Amino acid sequence: MEEENLLVNLIRYLMVGPSRKFLFFTEDGGDSPGVYVRFSGDEMYSTMFQGIPGGRYSDDETVGIALSPDNLRFYAGFQDAGVILEFTRDDGLPFQ
Repeated sequence: MEEENLLVNLIRYLMVGPSRKFLFFTEDGGDSPGVYVRFSGDEMYSTMFQGIPGGRYSDDETVGIALSPDNLRFYAGFQDAGVILEFTRDDGLPFQ
């Protein structure tokens, strides 16, 4: 629970998925920036992706979380590295 509260204190960007069942968020600061997701009925969160501590994106900021209009693509970026990432689901379904 302490780790979860620490992450909540570092949230930078929030986005509610189109189904309103999922909350996507980024952390603000730290050595492993990334995007995390929480299901509305769950107290835990899952890592969608994150930088590896000590790696290329360590201490960077995750920015710009967004979905394409058809919800088939999820976008996020690393600010200092100037990188935009595009994610799709393996099953071809839209993000919820």
